[in-house]
Amino acid sequence: MTIEGCRYYVEVKGSGPTLVCFHGFAESSGTWEALQLQDCQMVLVDLLGHGRSAKPSSLEPYSLPVLLGHLHELVAGLGCTRYSLLGYSLGGRIALAYGAAYPREVQGLILESSAYGIGDEEQRALRREQDVRLAQEILDRGIEWFAEHWSSLPLFASQTRLPPEIRAKIRARRLGNAPHALANTLLGSGQGVFPCLRERIPALPMPILYIHGEQDEKYKEIGWELVDLNPGIKREMIPGAGHNAHLENPVTFAEIVGNFLQESAKP
Repeated sequence: MTIEGCRYYVEVKGSGPTLVCFHGFAESSGTWEALQLQDCQMVLVDLLGHGRSAKPSSLEPYSLPVLLGHLHELVAGLGCTRYSLLGYSLGGRIALAYGAAYPREVQGLILESSAYGIGDEEQRALRREQDVRLAQEILDRGIEWFAEHWSSLPLFASQTRLPPEIRAKIRARRLGNAPHALANTLLGSGQGVFPCLRERIPALPMPILYIHGEQDEKYKEIGWELVDLNPGIKREMIPGAGHNAHLENPVTFAEIVGNFLQESAKP
């Protein structure tokens, strides 16, 4: 589907209530291939600059307002009027912003290992500087360097326990990115420029599920913060998993998501 000159790759599989899925930074819709959900229509989207979607050279299409507008038009173009969202990491931040922008359409919101934005202005400015430096390094050093650098982050240490074939697929998806597209994603919608949505969370009307891995201490803490902001949010921990719980324990992840979708679909 092409929106304002930007081509988006979308895969639709299964039947039933619709679940629109947004992947993380430097990933693609292929990250969800192990997620088996029954009685559900999964809409798998490659975000702009990732996977088989367009990789514009200009920065403007990567900004959050443009991304949200494109994604909303994409979902509407598929004939979806009521649907749930699932977002992992960067995709979770986008899903949260989408839910805040279009609350009447979103039937349920599932956030995996994601944040609501940085509230402290000094901390956000610091993160913005870090994102700018990383963007320039990706441009200067190339995609091979980035793939090695990204996989070595402590955040992904638990992925070393995954089977070799799964790790190879993760690496291939990272290598499939273009340096300028990853740089533009960091500059256009990275955490340094992403708005803090903390004040929006208490008023969100849809059922919300927050999922984090048992070993992901940072996002475990964020999960508790979200529950404090909105006691209606359901928090679930995936045993033995780190940041990428849907890859590290897909069976438990699918069971939790499936149960939530069934509950949120009840009148």
